[in-house]
Amino acid sequence: MKQAIKNVQKVARHIAPIGIGAACVWALSNQLSDIDFGTLWASVKAVSLWQWILALVFTGASFFAVARYDVVAHRHFQTGVSGRRATVTGATAISIGQTLGMGAIVGGFVRWRMLSGLGVVKAAQITAFVTLTFMAAWAVVTSAAIIILPTADVPASIPYSVLAISIGVLALGFFKPVLSRAGKTLELPTVKAMVSLVALCLIDTLFAAAALWVLLPAGVIDLTLAQLFPIYLIALGAAILSGTPGGVGPFELTLLALLPLTPEVELMAAILAFRLCYYAIPAVIGGVTLLRPMASGTDAFETEREFDCLDQTLTSETARAELGVVRQNGGAIVSLKGGTCGVVRTGQTLTSIFDPVHHGEDFTKHLRAFAREQNRIVCKYKISAPHAIKARKAGWAVLRVSDEAIVATEGHTLEGSTYRQLRRKLKKAEKEGVRVVEQSTGLPFAEMKRVSEAWESRNGGAKGLSMGQFEEDYIQRQRIFLAYVEDQLAGFVTFHTTGHEWALDLMRIAPDAPDGTMHMMVNDAILMAREEEIPQVSLAAAPVLPKDDTSIQGRLRGKYFEKAGGKGLRQFKDCFAPTWKPLYMAAPGPAHLAIAAVDLIRSIKHAKPSENTQLQPVQIAA
Repeated sequence: MKQAIKNVQKVARHIAPIGIGAACVWALSNQLSDIDFGTLWASVKAVSLWQWILALVFTGASFFAVARYDVVAHRHFQTGVSGRRATVTGATAISIGQTLGMGAIVGGFVRWRMLSGLGVVKAAQITAFVTLTFMAAWAVVTSAAIIILPTADVPASIPYSVLAISIGVLALGFFKPVLSRAGKTLELPTVKAMVSLVALCLIDTLFAAAALWVLLPAGVIDLTLAQLFPIYLIALGAAILSGTPGGVGPFELTLLALLPLTPEVELMAAILAFRLCYYAIPAVIGGVTLLRPMASGTDAFETEREFDCLDQTLTSETARAELGVVRQNGGAIVSLKGGTCGVVRTGQTLTSIFDPVHHGEDFTKHLRAFAREQNRIVCKYKISAPHAIKARKAGWAVLRVSDEAIVATEGHTLEGSTYRQLRRKLKKAEKEGVRVVEQSTGLPFAEMKRVSEAWESRNGGAKGLSMGQFEEDYIQRQRIFLAYVEDQLAGFVTFHTTGHEWALDLMRIAPDAPDGTMHMMVNDAILMAREEEIPQVSLAAAPVLPKDDTSIQGRLRGKYFEKAGGKGLRQFKDCFAPTWKPLYMAAPGPAHLAIAAVDLIRSIKHAKPSENTQLQPVQIAA
């Protein structure tokens, strides 16, 4: 019985648009029953050549904008399809779908046919994305048009409510970019994608309205484009929601209802001419495009890039040991034409973390193109001063975000006044019977988890992104030093390693661990690195020391320094007499830098361990 009901519902969904269309056509025929169709056709033929030309030009501009929805969609789903190929496919799908009706089904078929390697499921996802986001963007543009250009008699509460909801969705996309429920996740479009979609919808509908407006007979129907635009948007919405082929019926009825003082014959003549320009001709072009095979070539895909093996990358002398964090943060090692770097996707940004492994003159250009493929803004995070200088010379906005403590192992001793505080801490730990061992197998994960959870509880949770979190598979690939008091685990530290550098990652200590326990573990690791002839050990970064600055930036730095425990971190790391090296973040402009900074702060605070699969593209056959 349930299955029978579902089958009836499916059939009803497909039959409903036909029924709606038939009802609207019947109502329209009654509305126009007194019209002489000879006179109507004569009015169509009276459209001048320049009107036809302008209408076709405006139609082309509108279709170029509407076809770009597919570009945004392909970048959202990371299909790897180039912008050119996505634009052609999108224009074809929309031109045929809007004319035949049932746009979701027709559009999905067209996209599947023109991108054979896309698959039915992905084609359906692209179509659903385009359909839903267009309707959302249409609602925003229509509401704004009704408020700014109040031609249509619509209660003000409706457009204001729509805009308020839109702002809420925009905020949700920024602060909660991935929604989870019942084990399933939904990645919302980025804010950049949302803004792009609304802009494309505005361009698309404005040029479409202009195509209709230019076909209106001058001197007979005196409407400005500003007056027609909100009315056209409402009629377009009625046409799309009806699902009828070409929106026939609802579109005309809505225009006639909202323009009651307009001569019906001349208005219907303009609508017929508009349907020839905006529906019939694009549908014919789309049909021809659909039937002819698309030529394969290098333009089928976006920027050339490869996803490299992390372990192989870390053998390079220029690779930062901290790149090991991409094993956990959902990042990847990517080789572009201009170089190789570690990248990670956050809600709004594609971030290059740490200095690039290799880079050329065009590295930044290709990195920006790669970010564009993700509908994201580009950002460089925790880069050294030389790379920050290059970014500033390229016109990017640069911000100092932290200082990294570097210990040269060859010069590390416990002699002199510089190490007085370290000697005192080590003596305290020795007196309490703390012993440190390095261990790689048979690790006491249960005890380590207990210590880690207690530490996280005291410190407000574990941070992520460029900092690791406790996870068995993750830390097993690191050098691990454990501290014991008798047989009780008092703490542990882990290090990312390469042949030329170690980098401190996890620092976890039990609440009752003796004073100096952490110092002893880190000191033993430095001595071990020196024994293995590793030139330097990075003790990772600490917040920048705040200056006596009353500016907004200065006050923000001071609050962050206090909230992040900067004083304690720097005091601890200063015990090892490190060289402090400034680290920076950079983005193409101040606005991008501000968005990236807020996005990274959110990601660092809420990051969870994840598999390194986020950036892997789906390969599409040409």
